[in-house]
Amino acid sequence: MLGVDGREAVEEQRARVLTGHGLFDHIIQLYPGMSVLVIDETFGEGRNLLRAVFRDPENLTELHSSYHVGRSANQVAISLESLQDVSIEVNQLRRSLKSRVIVHSYLPELLIRRGSDEVLRVLELWKKDVVSSGHVEFYLLPRGTFEDLERKLKAIMDGVIEITVVKKENVFTYFMTPIRICDPQYHLKTFQYKIVGERLLIEWEGQFIDRLPELPLSFEELKKIIVNDAASLIVMKKEVSMENLSFDDYLLLTGMNGRRISQIRQLYPDRWDEIVGKLANWVMSGLVKLERVKPEPSPAVRTGLKVKNRLLLSLPTSMALSLIKLAKGFIGSRVRTVPLDAHIAVLNAMKNVVDFTFGDKPDLKADVQRSTKFFGELSARETALQYVKLLEGTPFTVFNPKHLPKIVALTLKTGWDIDIAIREANSDSYIFEVVDCHLCEGVKSDTPFCDKFISSVVVGAVAICYHRKSECYEFMCRAMGADKCAFQLMVKPS
Repeated sequence: MLGVDGREAVEEQRARVLTGHGLFDHIIQLYPGMSVLVIDETFGEGRNLLRAVFRDPENLTELHSSYHVGRSANQVAISLESLQDVSIEVNQLRRSLKSRVIVHSYLPELLIRRGSDEVLRVLELWKKDVVSSGHVEFYLLPRGTFEDLERKLKAIMDGVIEITVVKKENVFTYFMTPIRICDPQYHLKTFQYKIVGERLLIEWEGQFIDRLPELPLSFEELKKIIVNDAASLIVMKKEVSMENLSFDDYLLLTGMNGRRISQIRQLYPDRWDEIVGKLANWVMSGLVKLERVKPEPSPAVRTGLKVKNRLLLSLPTSMALSLIKLAKGFIGSRVRTVPLDAHIAVLNAMKNVVDFTFGDKPDLKADVQRSTKFFGELSARETALQYVKLLEGTPFTVFNPKHLPKIVALTLKTGWDIDIAIREANSDSYIFEVVDCHLCEGVKSDTPFCDKFISSVVVGAVAICYHRKSECYEFMCRAMGADKCAFQLMVKPS
C-alpha cells in the first residue's frame, strides 16, 4: 500500500479481507466487520459483480428468500415470515458459516413485506453483529426503488458500491463507483468494468485488466519524477468526468493537456508547487497519464534582465510600446496577437450565446464566465511568456518590482488597446483606471463587466514576469453606471 513501510504493509494486508482480484483489492478496501451497500439499476449486476470478484464459492455465501430456488451450493434460503425470525436465522448463519463474505439478496422482498422503517432498524442492529462475527456483508438494493431507505443506508453503512449501466446502440457498458470503501484517491471515482466469462476486468490506464501492471508509486515518489523529468513528460488527459474534479481544476487540467510539464512550469511559475501536487494526485487517481518523450533542450537559467530590456523599461510607456510593435530588430521576431476588432466580435458573440443559453441558469452562467476568465489568463500567460523568451532568451527572468506599473500598462495596451493610469496604493498594491474603456461601451450589467477580461490578463502577465501570485478585481465599471472603470491589483509575497 502507498505510504507505509514493509512491516506495516504486511500487517494491513493481514487485517484486510482480500478477494484475490489484485486490481479490485487495490481500489476497494474490505475489512472484517464491514457492512456494504451495493446499489444497481437492474438488481442483477451487483450479484454478478460480487460473484466475479469472489470466484471461489467457499469464500462467499448468498442469502435469499425461501421463494427463490437456489442452484448453487453457496446459496442459502431463509424465511421472511417475520423480522424476528429473519434476524434469528441470519445471526445463526453468521455463527455457523465458514465463509467470510455474506451477500443479502432478499432485501426487496423483505421491504415489501415489512416496510422500510422496520427493516432499517433491524439492519442498524445487525451492524454490531457483523462486527462481532468478523464477516464482510453486502446488502443488494435496486436503485431508485426504495429511495428513502437507500439514502439512509448510504449514510449508515461502512461503504457503498454504486453500479451504473449505460446502453448505447444496443451495447451495454458497466461502471462501478466506490463510496468511502476505498483509498481516498478513488472515492467517488467511476471505473468501467466488464465480465468476460467468469473474469472481472476493470478499465485501468486504457486497458481492461484484473491485476495491477506494476506496484504503484507513492505520492512523494511521483512528485519527484514530475519535477526531475519535467522536460520529457507530456500530460495526457483521460476521459474526465466533471464529477471527479472541481470546475476550476477541470479548467486547469484542460489547459495543461498535451503540454510538456516543463512548459507548464514556465506558464505557472507562481503555482508550480501546487501544480506538482495536483498532477501527482491526478496520475494516481487515473485522470491523467504522463507520456514520456524525447526531452527538449533546457533554456538558460538567468534571472537578471538584459541591458537592452532594462533600457526598454526605462523609456516612457508610449515609446516602449512603439519599440515592441516594431518588434523586428529589437526583439528578433513578432509575437502573434489577435486584432482588437476580432476580440470584440468574439466577446459580443459569446455574450449573446451565454445570455440566451444560460440567462435563467445563474450557476451555469457563472461557470461560463469563470471559463472566460481562466482562458483569458492562460492566453495572457502564453503571450507574456513568448515575449519574455524573445526578449531574454529564457523564461526564468524575474522583473524588478519597480517596473510593475509599466508592465501592466504595456500588457493592457498591447493586448486590449486599453490606456490606463496606474498608481501604487501601498506596498504590493496598485490602483489603475481605464481611460475610455471600449470593452463595456454600450453595455449594461449588474456586475463588473470588464473584470473577467482585464483582470485575467493582468494576473497572467504578473505571474510570468514576477513568478508571484496576484489578485485583480474591478471595483468600478461603466457598465454598472460608474463614470469610469477602475481596478485594484494586489501582488502576493514570494
